[in-house]
Amino acid sequence: MGRVILCETIPAKTSYIFPNTKIEVFSYEELCFYVYNNIALISEEHIGVTMFHWIENELKLPELAQKLREIKQKDTTDLTDLLTTILTFREYYTIPEIKEFILQIERMKGLTPPQYRKLQADGFLRYRKYLKAAAIYDEILEQYPDQNDKLLGAIYHNRAVALANNFELKDAAESYLKAYGYTKNKGSIYEYLLIMATMKERSDIEVLAKHYGVEEMVEPIYNAIQDAEADVTGSPIYHSMEKAMFHYEKNNLTDFNKRMDIVIERLKTDFRAQTG
Repeated sequence: MGRVILCETIPAKTSYIFPNTKIEVFSYEELCFYVYNNIALISEEHIGVTMFHWIENELKLPELAQKLREIKQKDTTDLTDLLTTILTFREYYTIPEIKEFILQIERMKGLTPPQYRKLQADGFLRYRKYLKAAAIYDEILEQYPDQNDKLLGAIYHNRAVALANNFELKDAAESYLKAYGYTKNKGSIYEYLLIMATMKERSDIEVLAKHYGVEEMVEPIYNAIQDAEADVTGSPIYHSMEKAMFHYEKNNLTDFNKRMDIVIERLKTDFRAQTG
């Protein structure tokens, strides 16, 4: 989950899976880490019977489960009460960290709807849920078009990241360009040129780079493409494709079909991970 987590409590044999991100946690410490770093992705409905049952029976922490049940039953309970109860049950986080966590929640309450939705989309993007993230960015742009340039630029940039990772390159390039138009952030124009470099000749990219006054980006872009190509050729799915094509060229269609079925199943698994 992004860092080494030392577990002092008994790890669960069965994980708890957060329904919207499909992230699995196996220990109290992992639960705390997820809660602390994903406030925008957790709603009160996620902290309920299923989680309480898991905490009691899998983590062997009946006291915490009972505390959460009692808090959940109160009419005045809000999400902050539930989350801080989880985080403070054991001393996984320090008092200053808990205070900062509560401040983050309070700051989130002051966000406008488009700001809050962007925060959620960014969370899905972080977990490589590209389709979900892109859908939320599109929703924001459709429902709240009249935002400041900084927010619109950030939305378009992150939307482009989601689209590029889903291989919607033309739409991603346009989104990066829109982001640059709002913010003049060189990171957006670099990513735009990087995508264009996969579709156009180098001479065309040099013209574009000169137009935007970023000629110094051309060489790093092509170095990045070379590095990416090396990464791809070293990947398991690339080798599977190579073996499949070897059998195709030898007219061994049975072996070709078997290997292509494996490749397709891997791609389906990756796609399900995005949409699940």
